Amino acid sequence: MNRKFSLFVVLFLIFGAAVLTAADIRFELGFGWTLVGPMMNARYDNHYAPPLTVAPTVPPPSDRYIASSASHPGSPLEKPGVVFKGKTTYGMNGFFNVLFTENVGLQVLADYHRPGIGGSNAPYLIEMQFLAFDDTPETYSRSIDWDHSVGNLTQTTFSLNALARFRVADTLSLSVSAGPSVFHFEGQAGHIGYTYFDLALVGEQYQLTGGTYRMIVAFGPQTKYGMNVGVEAAYEAFRHVILAVDLRWYGAAKAELPLHIVEDAIITVPLDQIEQAIGLGSLSINPSYVRAGLALRFVF
Repeated sequence: MNRKFSLFVVLFLIFGAAVLTAADIRFELGFGWTLVGPMMNARYDNHYAPPLTVAPTVPPPSDRYIASSASHPGSPLEKPGVVFKGKTTYGMNGFFNVLFTENVGLQVLADYHRPGIGGSNAPYLIEMQFLAFDDTPETYSRSIDWDHSVGNLTQTTFSLNALARFRVADTLSLSVSAGPSVFHFEGQAGHIGYTYFDLALVGEQYQLTGGTYRMIVAFGPQTKYGMNVGVEAAYEAFRHVILAVDLRWYGAAKAELPLHIVEDAIITVPLDQIEQAIGLGSLSINPSYVRAGLALRFVF
């Protein structure tokens, strides 16, 4: 982590030295609003064997469980699992520019956004096989329509960029900037299913009952290093006040983040027991995104 961060330090020292030796230094402070397109498109394959609890009143053998399964099998065109896809959203950003010549400078940039999570899902299929009277196998199966995914991804990104600016008219300029970025993100998503069964003897009939929980899972926080590159067009609306629009890409490697079930009063089964039963694993999160921005910039 220290070696990765050293890139920021080296760039800061290089550009800082240039700033201190420049004769004409200009400072710009700005803030803006952004339209963000996240690249998060993850899929969690939730398949496991639902447990069966047999009541003490059930005659021997006490272990009447044969087999069980629960999953989102998908289709021939889609992989199995629950889909978690980032939605387009609005955000905000702030920046500080230091220009040590007419065309070259340093940019410190901060972005914040909180896109929602969606995605359509295949039905949730469950099946339980157990021994009934005379040790005859009996099978229960059901298909449950699964709601669209929900959740959010909270993300903050800090960048240190080299900035090049080209004036194309008296009040119009174009800029290009790029540099390393630090991505900090975390989130929650749902729903992951958990099904349980209970077998009891009621009169002379076996009664199979149970339930299915639709659970929210949390992931992160996590920090990743990457880069960004963007272009900007700026118009000097008033003296020392500039209106700017930009388009910027942020890229970082995917991160495998462990999942944890979020507490819910409806869930009466211990969460650690559920996580162990379904083998709750990790989710591959892509923190990269593209954004368009509209900003006000003040020149000092």
